[in-house]
Amino acid sequence: MSSAKLPYFERVMMFASFFSFGLLFYRCLFSLSLNYTFFLWNLLIAFVPYVISKQLLKCKTLNARAFSLLILWLLFFPSCIYLFTDMLQMRKTNFPLVYDVCMFLSFAVTGILPGLMSLRKVEIFLSNHLPAFLVRLSILLFIFLSSYNIVLARFLHFRSWNIAADFRKMFHAAEEDFLAPQSNLHAWLTILTLVFLIDLIYAGFKHLNRFERIRLM
Repeated sequence: MSSAKLPYFERVMMFASFFSFGLLFYRCLFSLSLNYTFFLWNLLIAFVPYVISKQLLKCKTLNARAFSLLILWLLFFPSCIYLFTDMLQMRKTNFPLVYDVCMFLSFAVTGILPGLMSLRKVEIFLSNHLPAFLVRLSILLFIFLSSYNIVLARFLHFRSWNIAADFRKMFHAAEEDFLAPQSNLHAWLTILTLVFLIDLIYAGFKHLNRFERIRLM
C-alpha cells in the first residue's frame, strides 16, 4: 500500500505546483489578464530534467544511453533556474505588487526544486562511476554551462531547444564572449554570480535533504 504512494519530495513538488497555479489563476481571474500564463509552460519544462534524471539513475553503467540522457538533461536543466530570472519581467500594474512578488517567487521556488533534485540524482549517478573530484568538477561545469545558457537566453533570446536553428549565431556569440571577455564584463559577472548562487543553493539543498532523510527514518 505504502509503495504505491508518491515519494515525499514529489508530493512536496505537487503541492508547490498547485499553490503556484492557484496564485496565477486568482490573478488572471481578478485582473482579467493572461499576461503571466507563460509561467505554466516554463514550470512544465522545469520538471523535465527531474524526469530525465530518474531514468538516468536506472542506468547501471556509463553507457551510450546514460550519456544521451545526461546530455538531454543538461539541455533542459537551465529551465529550472530560468524561472528565477522571470522576476526581470515583472512590471508595475494595477494589481498589488506584493501579490505579484509572491507569485513570481512561488513559481521560481517551485521550478528550482525539481532542478536541484535532478542535479542531486545526476551527482549520485556520476559518483557510482567517477572519482569524487571528477564528480565535483562535473557538477561545477554543469552549473557553469547552465548559467551561461541563461545569460544567452536572457540577453540574446536563445533557448536550449533552438540550438540547431541558431547554432551559427550562438557559436558567434560564444566566440566573442570567450575570445574578448573584457568586452563582455557584464555578461561574465552575471554568469559568475549565477554560478556562485546556484552552487550555494545546491549545497544548502543537499544539507537539508540529508537532514530530512534522517528525520524521516
